[in-house]
Amino acid sequence: MTVLIVGADRIGSFIPKLKDLGVQDILHWNTRNCRASKNRIPVNTDLVICCTDFLNHNAARQVKDQIKKRDLPAVYCRRAWSELAPEVESFMQKQLEKQNKASGKTKKPCVGCKNCRCGK
Repeated sequence: MTVLIVGADRIGSFIPKLKDLGVQDILHWNTRNCRASKNRIPVNTDLVICCTDFLNHNAARQVKDQIKKRDLPAVYCRRAWSELAPEVESFMQKQLEKQNKASGKTKKPCVGCKNCRCGK
């Protein structure tokens, strides 16, 4: 799974938490540079996280248009993990359920979230 984080100057605190949820690749676009609005979302991106606190208007518009055109799942939040965690955990749970249906498994695996039966 590949996640693109758009905005935010530093994402160091997000990386271990996203890795714990099963994300393999994390890409980051710092939108302080005016050229960031010309970036294209990579083809293999599964989820886009937009940190709106540090996202300039032009970059936000361009990224949002790309998200809509490609019908990608997106999470919009400020730079706080507490806002981001429930949305990402929900997305990861849905992805695991899709994989289980495709492989014929019926048991729902735990992703280490607070809302599951394991209580992690």
